[in-house]
Amino acid sequence: MQWLNNIRQIGKATHTCRMWYHVLRLVMPHKTTTLSLEEAEHIMEQRYADKGSTCVKTNTIAAHPEYDLEIIVPVYNAANYLETCIESINSQVTNYRFHATFINDGSTDASADILRQHEHDEHITILTQQNRGVSAARNQALAHINARYVMFVDADDLLHHDAISNLMDKAYEQNADIVEGSIATTDGTTEKPFIQHTYNNNAHNLTGYVCSKVFAAHLFEHIGFPEGYRYEDTILSFILYPIAHNMATISPITYLYRQHATSFTSCEQGNYAILDAYWVVRQVVKTAVERVPAERHNQVYEAFLTGMKLSGGRLTSLDSKTHLAYFTAMCELANHYFPTLTIIPADKSHLALAAIDEALRNKDFTHYLLASNLL
Repeated sequence: MQWLNNIRQIGKATHTCRMWYHVLRLVMPHKTTTLSLEEAEHIMEQRYADKGSTCVKTNTIAAHPEYDLEIIVPVYNAANYLETCIESINSQVTNYRFHATFINDGSTDASADILRQHEHDEHITILTQQNRGVSAARNQALAHINARYVMFVDADDLLHHDAISNLMDKAYEQNADIVEGSIATTDGTTEKPFIQHTYNNNAHNLTGYVCSKVFAAHLFEHIGFPEGYRYEDTILSFILYPIAHNMATISPITYLYRQHATSFTSCEQGNYAILDAYWVVRQVVKTAVERVPAERHNQVYEAFLTGMKLSGGRLTSLDSKTHLAYFTAMCELANHYFPTLTIIPADKSHLALAAIDEALRNKDFTHYLLASNLL
């Protein structure tokens, strides 16, 4: 669907995306899906099969935790950056009691050697597992939590020098379940603002990134990361945000994200592994509907539609048959789990979600393509 990508790029450059949406919706013939769920999933299975597992876990949370904060760091072949990451944690100046668990996920480079040099550091514990992926590594550390709050750091990223104090100050001040700080990108020498929060403490601005936050440990008592998926952070918007009772943002930069040209998100074009966007939602949405209070199911549905908007752009690099199969399957999930919910376009931020909601109810594939790419 290169034509749609071209229009999206032109629309972004000229700020005319919404105009293109309205024009194309009027002139294009609308394609309604007639596939069954079984047919749609069969098509996707042929391209990229579901390889994941449940996010339901049984974790032990210490009743009287030793630490204020547990930092969990999965490590896989991160030797070029690992020492800097460790130093950013060890050098935190704070009065809060914190501990970092590094999980060596079957690294084949010098990561294990670097970790061994720090196994006696005051704030560090080293765990090892065969290579099972970032979710399995995080889950190993989550199985026994001895802190009031939990934080996740990737081994090639860094904590800002006062991250712990700034995040935990707000967490204790508001008895918050989740606190997120601002994020900057780094190339190792310079920093560039990436996600900038203000002091308005707007919890609605929380991002979908698992890093840069502290989480109340109790949120993970029955939840972990779904293993075997690329979009494991889906649990944030589908489960953790809807069950949290008090969330906050703070302005100071707390996390430095190192961008790589070889990361999955930079290599998505034409990659059928993008279909994990469906498989992980199919798995997580069931758990979300079961565990999130019914009065908050609208938040789960908004996360469902937001995921569809993101996937609408990603999946245009795949063949149209596969994209149609994805849309069909999501129609069936929406009808099964959210039969009575709908989105009202009360403000500009909800226009795209309301349009995608309408496309789902009408099984209108063309409308979905236009809404997810141009609104």
